[in-house]
Amino acid sequence: MARQSKIATAINVAVTNGKLRQPFSVADVNSACKNLLAKSPSFLSKHRKGNPGGYTVYFVQDKNGKYSLI
Repeated sequence: MARQSKIATAINVAVTNGKLRQPFSVADVNSACKNLLAKSPSFLSKHRKGNPGGYTVYFVQDKNGKYSLI
């Protein structure tokens, strides 16, 4: 669980610092955050609002499939 929290925190920091613009894709996150999601490309979808696995929600997904922080 700590690893997932670190990923969400890194994304939040990148958005706050202006390195990552919302909405974002996996590729956008990897570009802005040194391949942060290379080993966990499904992190955004697993942690989106309405995810079927009951994972902690950090993101909302838009109609184009991109994500924003909640």
